[in-house]
Amino acid sequence: MHYKALAVVEISVETEPETFARQVYGETIELMAPYNEATEERRYLEFDDRTESLKVEFAEKVDCVRLADGWIREINDWWFAKAYTIRNGKVYQREAGPLRHEKRTKKAKRMTVLPDYPRARLHKSFQDYAENYRGCTYDVERNAYGYYYNPNSRWDWYQLGGRWPDMFLVKDTCTEYFDGEYSCYIRESKLETPEGFRWVAAARKKDIEWQAMRNWKNQKVTERFYSLEKMFCAGELAEDFYGTLTDEGIMKQGELVYRKGESVEAYLQRMSIPKSRKYPFAVGDIVDESHWFGMEDFSWNMEAAGESETKKWWTFLDEYVDGITDEMVLVGVDYHM
Repeated sequence: MHYKALAVVEISVETEPETFARQVYGETIELMAPYNEATEERRYLEFDDRTESLKVEFAEKVDCVRLADGWIREINDWWFAKAYTIRNGKVYQREAGPLRHEKRTKKAKRMTVLPDYPRARLHKSFQDYAENYRGCTYDVERNAYGYYYNPNSRWDWYQLGGRWPDMFLVKDTCTEYFDGEYSCYIRESKLETPEGFRWVAAARKKDIEWQAMRNWKNQKVTERFYSLEKMFCAGELAEDFYGTLTDEGIMKQGELVYRKGESVEAYLQRMSIPKSRKYPFAVGDIVDESHWFGMEDFSWNMEAAGESETKKWWTFLDEYVDGITDEMVLVGVDYHM
């Protein structure tokens, strides 16, 4: 899934405008590096010792099957379980023939089920089982088999800006900004922008026009409300709107985007930035030089969380932005995990 994060970096105030974007990019990469799920840098990795559990597995007896060529394999091996199943001690091929049902095909009949077969007899050695069958790594210093992993992993892919290149609004006279990297999904899209301003993926806190952002977002949400209300009252959706009319309102992608009888004020409170928020933008994570802090720190599942958990996060986000200096650079990050 894709998530939206706020990266906060420090760029020298003496930076030349033409190098600002390049430095923002480089500094943000540095911030994100410790949270890479696939990192190979040992300083970010820990070793998960699986030696004892592997020894227990290696000593077990498991149900196996002897193939037509004489090879013996576990029936839970993915390639076998995907194509075959066991019924009353016999092998059946899944989805066989034109009817795509289980069948004792010629190939299946040439296989023999071997219940309670010693797993150790399937492999040359414990090392072979641990490394080649279970994919573990041998750690020389620990004399152990296991996996290296990043306990702080947060992402496996990201872009600066990405699907949200309109994170911050600055005046078109601003010289220190970063447009970001446009996602392929919106590369051809044209951002609507208030006259005299531009949307950017990164800018200094002092250059971000917070009130203009709020006014613009509220204007767009209000326009969308009246468009949805008009469609609902007419009982017909616009040709370019992909949703569903229901008795309760209008559904789109599983969400009730318009509720019957809802006021524009209630709609703004639900779909735009709440009036209680000081800074009119939304992210689910913050990363800076000292930590990564996410919305889940307030609740293990924000979809099931109550209003109090959500408010705690919004309050924290406002207080965080309040606490950084005006020279700090705020960067919108589109990341996947």
